Parts: sequence; C-alpha cells; structure tokens
Amino acid sequence: MTFFKSWQSYFYALLLHPTEAKVLIRSHNNNYFLPRIKINQGIWLSNVQVIKDAMEQELNIAVNVLYYVSYQVNKKQRQIQGVYVLEQHNPIEAIKVGVWCNRETLETLSFTNPEEQSIIEQYLIEHENSNIPKLRPPWARSGWFNEASTWIKEQLDKLEYEQLTPIEYVKSWSISCILKVQTSAGTLYLKEASTLPLFCDEPVVTRELANLFPNHIPTVISIDKERHWMLLADFGKPIGGNVSLKAQQDIYLLFAQIQIQSVQHGDRLLTVGCLDRRLDILQSQIDPLINDDDALSELSIPEIERLHSIVPTLKNLCSQLASYKIPATLVHGDLHLGNVALSKNNYLFFDWTDSCISHPFFDLFELFFARNRPWFLEGLRSLWQRKSQEHLRDRYLSQWIQYESSERLLEAWNIAKPLCALHHTITYQRIIASLEPRTKQEFNSALPGFLRKIISSVAQLG
Repeated sequence: MTFFKSWQSYFYALLLHPTEAKVLIRSHNNNYFLPRIKINQGIWLSNVQVIKDAMEQELNIAVNVLYYVSYQVNKKQRQIQGVYVLEQHNPIEAIKVGVWCNRETLETLSFTNPEEQSIIEQYLIEHENSNIPKLRPPWARSGWFNEASTWIKEQLDKLEYEQLTPIEYVKSWSISCILKVQTSAGTLYLKEASTLPLFCDEPVVTRELANLFPNHIPTVISIDKERHWMLLADFGKPIGGNVSLKAQQDIYLLFAQIQIQSVQHGDRLLTVGCLDRRLDILQSQIDPLINDDDALSELSIPEIERLHSIVPTLKNLCSQLASYKIPATLVHGDLHLGNVALSKNNYLFFDWTDSCISHPFFDLFELFFARNRPWFLEGLRSLWQRKSQEHLRDRYLSQWIQYESSERLLEAWNIAKPLCALHHTITYQRIIASLEPRTKQEFNSALPGFLRKIISSVAQLG
C-alpha cells in the first residue's frame, strides 16, 4: 500500500560555470541529463544542508545551494523532485565527470527529460541577461553564503571564539536564511530575514527585546544593520509540541507576563522597528483584503460572497474588542512551541520576524485554532485536547485580570478569535504578494486556510 511506502527525494543540480554562461550536464548513450541525487527520505524544500552534503559527495566538490528552480511533492507516490541552483568556487579541473553546456550547444543535444533542457535554457537566459528578479532574496544570489561566512568569522575573531565546525545551513527558503556554526562558546546562528512589508527590523528588535527581557530572548552578539544580519548566541533547541501540559501552561503564563511588561515599552518598540498593527489599523485593512482578487483566488464563489457579507461584522468586532481595557502589547506574530527554547531553566522566545504592537490575544492562534486530528484520534483524545486548550487559555487569561474581570476577558477572547484569524490572514496576504513567483507555492494552503477560519469563527459567534 502507498500509505506504507517510504518517501523518496530526487534532486537535480543546476551548477553554473564560475566564469561563463554554462551549466554542467552529464550523458549516457548520447542522452543528456542534469547531475542528480536520490535521498531515501522526504526532504522539505528549506532543508538545503542535506541537499548540499549529498551534492558535494556526488560531484566531489564544495558547493553552496542558492535556491530551487522547481520543487514538487507527489503525495500519492510519496516522491519529491526538485531542481536546485548551485554555485562552486573550485578550479574547473576539479570537476571530473560531465561537460559544460552553453545555450548554443544545448539546442543540439537530446535530453532524457526534455523538461530539464527547458529549465537549463531559461536559467542561462536569465544569467546571460543578468535578469535576476527583484524579489529574489539576497541569500538566493551568488556570493551571499561566502559573504555571510566571512562576516561570521570576523565576529568570531573579535570575540576570540574558536570555530570548531564548518558553517552550515539550518534553513533557507523564501522569507529567511539561517546558518549555524559550532564554536568554543556553543552554537551560534546567523539569520537574515526578508524585508517584506509586514516584517519588522528583526535584528534591531531582537536586540531591544533581549535588553528588556534578557532571560527570555536570545542574546544578539552582533548586527549588520545594512545587510539585515544578526548573530545569535546559543539558546538551545526548540522544545516543539511534545511537552507536558504543565510546561505549556508555564510558557503561556510567562508570555502573558512579557506582553504585560511590554505595555510600558510600546513607543520604544515602535521606534526600533516593531510595526503598528493595532485594532484601528486592522480595521482599515479589511476592505483591501476582501477586494484582493489574488488573495481570494483559491476560495469558492459562495465563500467569497460570505466574506463580503461579513465585512461589517468584522469592522464592528474591531470596535467591540477595542472597548475592553486590554492594552495593545508586544505581539510575536508567529507564536508556537517550535519558536520556544529551553535554556538554563528559562524559556526563550525567538524568531521575531512578525513582531508588532497589536492586541495581545492575536498571538494565541494555536489556542484559538487547534490542529485537526486524524479520524482515528478523535473521540476521547479530541475531548482531552479541547480541555487542554481551555486550561491553557484560562492560564493565559488569568494574567490579564488586572484589566478586566474573568467574565469580560472570556467575552474579549471570543470576540478576538475571528480577528486573530484576520490578523494572520493579512500577514500572509502581504507575504505572498511580495514573493518571487516560483516560491509562492510555499504558502499555497496558508491564505485560503486563514480566510476560511475567518468565515467559520464569525459563524460560531452566532
């Protein structure tokens, strides 16, 4: 049965000649093809270190992974196929197997897979014309990895840290790239996040938050403000979702306390780069969202009509929520247990790319919208999950009693649910609109999913 079939990943290399508009190809029986590797597991598109290691072994040279040209997942066959652009700085003589092919030669060759021939041609045209899309992020451009590596080594020299391992990718995709290196002071991380419209100035904001909440924010060792880089000290591994209910309660209680403490620093956080996404701003973003045909393109006509019909309700909910005495606070923007680490008996919150000043409850998306369980986990487990979510909610809300009574906090919580979905919908609307076309697939299901949550949660209000 397909269900029990192991995942297989097939990746193909577009390796560009260091000085000429040529790509490395291989041949068998006069049929040509791109260098390829097979990995006996499913590899997510951002896990480029695995691809880099396998390609280096196959080609017997050092390479950097720039970006994917194509990435396809066949769930039925449990197969992944991707074409990745690589760069290398070895002498040409180091490559022992294959030939370098330019556009003129390309037209005379027969390829095992004609699609590869088309991909090579499009890539060479882009390279020859220096026609790099404006929306392509810096880390997907030639030379970035080496520049970032040089900067990391400069910071290590200043700090007198010893580098123990080569610099590696942690993650590279459309909205960020993260590198890591093992040093005598632990694992250090370099991150560059995209400068998308609703993203904060993350290096500066993270440094400011670390000053305000030093026990619960990673330490920023160094910043390159112009290139939007930050070097973070070791802060442990993400705790993920498999932690006890007690630990989750402690995390949400702590985060509420951080939000409450942030009230007095709101103006400062706005000044250093947090975005203003308070309720009046949210209310003004409803019409542009509902009238964005691209954002609504995956919805059915009845769903679109329903969204248009609830616009007055959404605006009224913004006004209702604003009438409660709950202040605008620091909002992480992507709060989940994968963005929380445990270090020296303290919980640390990281990945502040989406941080802003807004309604605090908008950070509780994971509590408002618990993930659906497979059918065989329904029943008692679903009941336990609902009870757990209620315990977490109550633990979180208990910290806000200084602003409103328990009854009114629950009222505000219910009102905030569709607005939480709205807040995150607008985030993804802006992200997707600002991405290079080839990478929009990374968020294919996110936007329609958030839009449907708006519809369903408004319906639940009655």
